[in-house]
Amino acid sequence: MKRIYAILFLLLFSQYCDAQLLDNNFHVYGHFGGGGIGGTEYTANQGTSYSIAGLRAEILFKKGWGLNYNFDYQMRKDSITQFHSTMGVVGAPFLMGFGIYKGFDGDTTTKGAGTFLLGLALLALPDGISVHYNVAPGWDVSPYANILGLDFIKDKKNDELFIKYACSFGIKGTYILKDRLTFTAYAETRQAASFGWGFGGGAGIGVVLGRR
Repeated sequence: MKRIYAILFLLLFSQYCDAQLLDNNFHVYGHFGGGGIGGTEYTANQGTSYSIAGLRAEILFKKGWGLNYNFDYQMRKDSITQFHSTMGVVGAPFLMGFGIYKGFDGDTTTKGAGTFLLGLALLALPDGISVHYNVAPGWDVSPYANILGLDFIKDKKNDELFIKYACSFGIKGTYILKDRLTFTAYAETRQAASFGWGFGGGAGIGVVLGRR
């Protein structure tokens, strides 16, 4: 009987499952989740829990690869909050501003334009990569590794600010409904340097864009 129900369920939703994630160029979704973080010397070896929300995006390639961009706000139960972004967000504005300055200070316009373009290229630097597998009509499973991130950290208790290298590794599953709307669930481990490894998960709702 359970098998019959499963078959009926698949038949019922098959009309919505023709599209695949890799039939599109972009995937953008908002997400929320939570988990736990191990203790470190900085936190006197006391672990804590966290909640997280943010916006994530991927540039998708037909052969199954994706480039990841993550902008997350992590709220811990202790006094620490963290905002996650890519490394390019820090260096790109400086180079772009320097390029504009060079273009108007009597120096060569070419040098200013080159520096500005280098800043734009750095701004496009992804957080990491993902590998996509179409496991069933409408379903996509993707392990990912984000190794080019930064966390902007504030310890409200000690009134301290930090910028730390950050990385995350995980796996997510995405379901496409009616060609555009997506539902995503993920599990991951993540760390900002010297602030402990965390493990958690979450869910998101988004859209795919740029139909091939």
